[in-house]
Amino acid sequence: MKLRLGRDLLIYWPVLLLVALTWMQPLPAIAVPPSPVPFEWNDVNNRERHLNCMTRAIYWEARGQSLPGQIAVGQVILNRANDRRFPADICDVVFQRNRHTCQFSWACTPRRQTQPGSTEDWQEAQRSAELAMANLPDLTHGALYFHDTSMVGWRHLKRTTRIDNHIFYKDR
Repeated sequence: MKLRLGRDLLIYWPVLLLVALTWMQPLPAIAVPPSPVPFEWNDVNNRERHLNCMTRAIYWEARGQSLPGQIAVGQVILNRANDRRFPADICDVVFQRNRHTCQFSWACTPRRQTQPGSTEDWQEAQRSAELAMANLPDLTHGALYFHDTSMVGWRHLKRTTRIDNHIFYKDR
């Protein structure tokens, strides 16, 4: 994929500006919540609950990646929540199951649902979730799916972009 620096800067400048501004501010000490269970699951308008679910997904799917890579994973979740083929609730998207498999493999592992490791990585995932929910330009170009670069590509889908070690796709 060719790098078109001028076009990319024009498209991503709000993200870069927001990233620069947020990295200049120190993070407050944030306790890692033990589990998403304490939230009322029926409350679809609970921002704190949605932020927690999005943070967990970003933490387990994109921990250690760049900020744009983490935001892109969050944007896929938002794209799904806005697509009528998926649940409209962020937490329902994150924990969605088809038959006996989870949309996000970590969600089928109970240990990973409750035990984030590094507090620093958790805070970074939380910051990325907040930015993803801040209505930034979509870095994924409408992607509904992504996978690790170690996997074989999905030919039945249209590739939209690659960020860090994830490749993003949408329907053809």
